[in-house]
Amino acid sequence: MLYILCLALPLLVGGCAGMHQGSFTAVPEEQSQHVLDALRLKEATIQTLRGLFQASVSGSGIPFSQRFNGMMSYANPDTVHLRGFLKFGVPMLDFHREGNAYELYFPAENQVITGQVEGDSVHTEWDQTVQLSIRALDAVLGKIGGLANGDIHVFQGDTHYRLDMVEVRSDGRGNQQDFLVRTWVNAQTLELTSIEYRRSSDEVIVSVECEDYREVKALAHSESGPIRLPFVVKATDHRSSGGSITLNFQEFVLNAV
Repeated sequence: MLYILCLALPLLVGGCAGMHQGSFTAVPEEQSQHVLDALRLKEATIQTLRGLFQASVSGSGIPFSQRFNGMMSYANPDTVHLRGFLKFGVPMLDFHREGNAYELYFPAENQVITGQVEGDSVHTEWDQTVQLSIRALDAVLGKIGGLANGDIHVFQGDTHYRLDMVEVRSDGRGNQQDFLVRTWVNAQTLELTSIEYRRSSDEVIVSVECEDYREVKALAHSESGPIRLPFVVKATDHRSSGGSITLNFQEFVLNAV
């Protein structure tokens, strides 16, 4: 749903090729804990976030393709409100997530669509796009599944850490499948650079790339210090019915009261 200037897939793949090359070795427990603690701290530091972005969405999994401007607001842990506007400020969509439930409103059609973020099956033509958008937003916020449970295995390569976590999900027909969430984190800055959602070690279902990290300062009255956030986030669904989303942020406001 957050629909943005979609970049070509070759750029998407090429941008992360370097971090995937070379060998990765398991790190000692103390080093693994240091990496995970740093990621948890960053996620916890973002109590609220507001942003302005340009967006586009494309692919066979959505009813249409177009660009628009948008406003995003987030409150920890999982309250999200997005508003999209066409030219001249005409409202296009209004998306609200509260925990596992979401509501998507289209003013022009006076249509309301509801669903679940972690639902077991697809109920509407928008579910896949909503899921892709949430993946992109989670990447902006530095959210990594499994961090709270500590069931992540950490490996180190030449330039990046690789974090692997196995999830078990239902495919909507009652069958349980293992999914691997593989995350790359810059070893120097400890910034999230790439996430892959895999059905197996060789089959990538969804990928998310984060680029153009910049320092964002909290408001003067906030106790939080500056934090670096990605101003470009690209998400791609690699299935035949999937789509592509790119978010280009112009502005972030961190931890405003």
